[in-house]
Amino acid sequence: MILYTVLPLELVLEGIDRERTFTNVEINGINVVVEQVSANEAVIVRIISTDPQHFLDPSLQPGSRVRLTPSLVAR
Repeated sequence: MILYTVLPLELVLEGIDRERTFTNVEINGINVVVEQVSANEAVIVRIISTDPQHFLDPSLQPGSRVRLTPSLVAR
């Protein structure tokens, strides 16, 4: 693969060796994959759904931060 970019290689590959852990949770009845960034906060990585309306919900966009509460069911 060839990557054409004006950014320095160190910036492009920054964090590539960091191990990432993902968790499946349910938010408002919709399954999403999140990456935990702090003890009570996570970033949405992926939506797992077949309903196109779920992908149009701005609160579920990948990159959105959500608070992890006991009501979120970890799977």
